[in-house]
Amino acid sequence: MAAWWLIAWPVATFSNVASHKGHFALTFVHMMGGTGMLTLGGLNLYLAARKQHYRIHRRVGQGYLSFGTFAALLAGWLAMTPAHKAAGAPVLTNMSVSLLMLATSWLACAGLGLRAARNRRFASHGEWMIRSYVLVWSFVFCRIASRIPAIGELGNGQAFIWLSWVGPLLVCEVLLQWPSGARKPVLKANAADQ
Repeated sequence: MAAWWLIAWPVATFSNVASHKGHFALTFVHMMGGTGMLTLGGLNLYLAARKQHYRIHRRVGQGYLSFGTFAALLAGWLAMTPAHKAAGAPVLTNMSVSLLMLATSWLACAGLGLRAARNRRFASHGEWMIRSYVLVWSFVFCRIASRIPAIGELGNGQAFIWLSWVGPLLVCEVLLQWPSGARKPVLKANAADQ
């Protein structure tokens, strides 16, 4: 919640219009989409964990995907524009490419999750949607990282910007895949079979 107040609240209250001159409307819509993603994604993970209210889960999921698709496409678009870049600076920087790849990764995970649900592969669906939600929070981590002045000293912040989303996704993947590599239980022979 603190991250939302730090990042989204100034946009939601129109208090930083000057910081987004020429693209505030896009930033505002992006903030709304991101807020929808964070809220609906968290609610849907809760509903899925409870294994209840599948009709509501489906509708909330549709909202999550709608908000998310719009916000991710807008994030990719903003990353490829001169917004927040010094005059004369290249449009595609390491940070903007990282954000573009993050948006693309979210779209891929969400799309694969939707495909799995449509094919009634619900275990796979759940894993893809968990990955997509980790990436939603990675947008937040990326944004927070861009505000830390000391990050600029760490290789111009290049490594940290990439790690702010690749790292959480890697940890998520290890946690999701850990059970599939566990030792198989040894089946003991029945006394009657001996």
